[in-house]
Amino acid sequence: MQIKKISIENYKSFQFKTDINFPLGDGHNAIFLIGGMNGAGKSSIMEAITYCLYGCKSEEIFRSINRKEKAKQNTYVAFELTMDADDGSELIVKRSWTAGVIDDPRPKDLVEKLVVIQDGKRVSVQSNDIWNDYLKATIPQSITQFFFFDGEKIQEIASDDHSEVRLKASLEAALGIEYINILSKDIAYVKNRAKQNFIEVTDTDIEYKTVGIKKEQKNLEKMVKDRDELTSDLSDFQKKLDEARDRFQTIFHKEPETKEIIRKNEARRAQLVVQRNQLESEIKRLCEEYLPMSIAGCLFENLKDQLIKERESLKNDVIIENAREIAQKIIVAINEPEPIYSEVLNEAKQEELVNRIYELLRKGLSGSSIAKTLNLTERDSSRLLNQLESLEKSEVFMIPPKIEEKREIEQIIKQLDVSITSGSASESEKELFDELQQDIEGCSTQIGRLKEQLHKVEDEISLIEKRIKDMESELDKLYDSYSQSKERADFITECDTIMELLSKYIIILRKNKVAMLKEKTFEMYKRLSSRSDQIKDLTINDETYEIKITDKNGHEIRKSSLSAGEKEVFAISLLWGLAQTSQIKLPIIIDTPLSRLDSSHRENIVKNYFPNAGEQVVILSTDTEIDQTYYSILKPYLSSAAKLEHDKKQEITVFSEGYFWEE
Repeated sequence: MQIKKISIENYKSFQFKTDINFPLGDGHNAIFLIGGMNGAGKSSIMEAITYCLYGCKSEEIFRSINRKEKAKQNTYVAFELTMDADDGSELIVKRSWTAGVIDDPRPKDLVEKLVVIQDGKRVSVQSNDIWNDYLKATIPQSITQFFFFDGEKIQEIASDDHSEVRLKASLEAALGIEYINILSKDIAYVKNRAKQNFIEVTDTDIEYKTVGIKKEQKNLEKMVKDRDELTSDLSDFQKKLDEARDRFQTIFHKEPETKEIIRKNEARRAQLVVQRNQLESEIKRLCEEYLPMSIAGCLFENLKDQLIKERESLKNDVIIENAREIAQKIIVAINEPEPIYSEVLNEAKQEELVNRIYELLRKGLSGSSIAKTLNLTERDSSRLLNQLESLEKSEVFMIPPKIEEKREIEQIIKQLDVSITSGSASESEKELFDELQQDIEGCSTQIGRLKEQLHKVEDEISLIEKRIKDMESELDKLYDSYSQSKERADFITECDTIMELLSKYIIILRKNKVAMLKEKTFEMYKRLSSRSDQIKDLTINDETYEIKITDKNGHEIRKSSLSAGEKEVFAISLLWGLAQTSQIKLPIIIDTPLSRLDSSHRENIVKNYFPNAGEQVVILSTDTEIDQTYYSILKPYLSSAAKLEHDKKQEITVFSEGYFWEE
């Protein structure tokens, strides 16, 4: 993959849209040199490429908006990267941030937008996650740090004795081992998903279920045989019963009755006799207790009327006898405690009023007097009335219905007597009667027993048939599950086999890759180091990635004991070794790589590293790093050179062709 162009707009000192075209070399002249003084925007170019590919936090973008444009509340920041992919297609990535037209925008207001165009056609990218997944497969961010780096990255690797151990994950990504690890984890995940709710079905399970079905089928055969025998016996007894019934009816001209019916009839007759006797006793008791009084029952109403009238007449007589006294009490009630009338009656008028009340009471009640036929006292009248009412409510009136009930029971008893006995039959007929009754009863008993047994057998047959049907259904499911189980079990076994192979492959791949990394790193280190004649070997642990340098005497040289220049040389050698070993075709972008190096190391890097760094190399340098001397060394390898000029007054960076001293 090679970069053709990067466009930067409203980012840091790039106020206006700036297009930087990357010339493509032919392999020999692959270096694009971009010069710029400190603060001119060299780092902004590398940041623009990285942010365009992978995005950036809104806070970082908001801090980097060009100050003049931010003062105008213009928050629009845009990057556009044009690349030639390895498959020959042209890929354009456009990423922008804007807060729109709002007052006093904040970082959280920035909205990110992504557009991807491949060979002139816009690619549907629904979210950054999808695009990032694509980048992980093509340009993993974890490895770009080994292709897009600056002096700080070199120092980070150089200053730590165990930096390569700390960078193990990134190193494995660059060497292609990370993908195998991810594949192994994905297979493990798929395997675990396959094992969820997995119930393995074996041949033993199917055999056990098949044996169970055969056992039930044998039971069914036995039960069917028993049912056939019972049906045959039942048919024989039914035939004998029909013959005995026909003979009985022919001889005795009536339907035969079983002993059970006869026993029931006898029991019923005995019960009815008891009821009849109880009724006779009850009727006798009622007659003894109530019959004398019940004879006079027709006179009760007249007697009651006479008693009531005589009682009322006695009350009137009492009032008439005491009429004068009552009249006087009425006068007293009129005047006391306070006279009702305003006019007070004198004694003569009071006497006249008493006489009038007396006459009124006497005449009014004298007409209701009747002849005293019974001439009883009040007490005797009450007692006689109570007795009459008790008689009316007594059981004396139950005698007729009880007599009728007794008559009906006696009629039923007579009918049962005829049914139970053989009447006036002869002794021989009675014997035949009993014999036929016994035959009928015996056959009926056997038929009842056989029907009960047959019913139980048929129920058992139904249960066995249902069990067989359920077991056959379960067996069908077992066969289905067996096929699926075998497939899943084989799949899980294959996953285990693949994971084991991948594990072995990772070990072999890591050894081969680490061996190649060691070879390439050591090759470049010997070219670049000023102490190459003192170094005997460089080894890399294929598990921890720990690097050891040994001198010609076999003693280990710790990185911390190296000079600053040697440390940076070692770091650059490791980066070159990674680029060569990974076989990933990415541009090499180096920002100010020589600032901390002495002249001897600088010359080695310029002569031996830059021309061999990659198929496309972009160097971002100041005029003191790649000066005229080093420029003349690099010139045969340059595809082009350019510079960034920063106007401090305008606070703007302008890109132009030609290096510092070239027009």
